[in-house]
Amino acid sequence: SVYVTDPNGLILEFTRDHPEADKIARERRADAHQSLKRWLAGDHTSNNTYR
Repeated sequence: SVYVTDPNGLILEFTRDHPEADKIARERRADAHQSLKRWLAGDHTSNNTYR
């Protein structure tokens, strides 16, 4: 993401999808319940292996 502030003070964010966005979305859907269970149990490590 790139953040810029316009002359009126509005902060804008420009983003671009990862080249493998569809694959990443499928992976996140496949493990969503497991990830939520892990998070609620106190394990707040990131599931983002792409950055």
